[in-house]
Amino acid sequence: MAKKVFITGGTGTVGMSLLKLFHRKKYELCFQYLSNDEKAMKLEKEFTAKSFKIDFLKKTYDLPDMDFDILINNLGINISDVLTHDVKEEDWLSTLTVNLTIPFKICKSYLPNMMKKGWGRIININSIYGLRGVDYNSPYNASKHGLSGLTKSIAKEYAQYNITCNEICPGAIQSELMNRIAKRVADNEGTTSENFLKEVSSLYPAKRMVTPNEVSSVAFFLASEAASYVNGSSIIVDGGLNC
Repeated sequence: MAKKVFITGGTGTVGMSLLKLFHRKKYELCFQYLSNDEKAMKLEKEFTAKSFKIDFLKKTYDLPDMDFDILINNLGINISDVLTHDVKEEDWLSTLTVNLTIPFKICKSYLPNMMKKGWGRIININSIYGLRGVDYNSPYNASKHGLSGLTKSIAKEYAQYNITCNEICPGAIQSELMNRIAKRVADNEGTTSENFLKEVSSLYPAKRMVTPNEVSSVAFFLASEAASYVNGSSIIVDGGLNC
């Protein structure tokens, strides 16, 4: 029987890459999305998936009433680029909610059934900034460090049930999110998105950003039996930036 996968942020660049790879490998797919109904319907048909339109910033929402084998917490936001004393409280709270509290709630909801089955995989799409500091981005930095801590706590607590929890920590990804960040920075600094993206790419040894497929391939490995003894790990995918 095909294992059931739940992916948050399914209509994003990495989310679509995850859906494509897991569909090719015959997994049963469900994904969350926020607002792009047209794209969600297209992905449903293309990958024989079931979509759930959920706004996690609302006071109330319902998670899918299903029994998942694999959770991929892929959804994330990055909306602040100011010094800590200038951070808006609503930006802080929104970032912590989406990047940390929601993965916690999703894990909390589906871990009991994983325990009953004696099998489960949790994969958190984190960031290199979950492992190191960054200036002008304290909400994102704090949320991703928190996600790293959550990953390791779950790994230790549930290993006895044959449940693993790992995180992927990519550098800057060629994605819609990165394009939005580039536009925001460019508007603030009077430059262009293209120049910002070139500057970011120049920081990496390969002079390019991480591709979505390079992230989803690691996620697929972590979901497999081949990774059954990989637990609590932070897998860095940054092309050697942190060497």
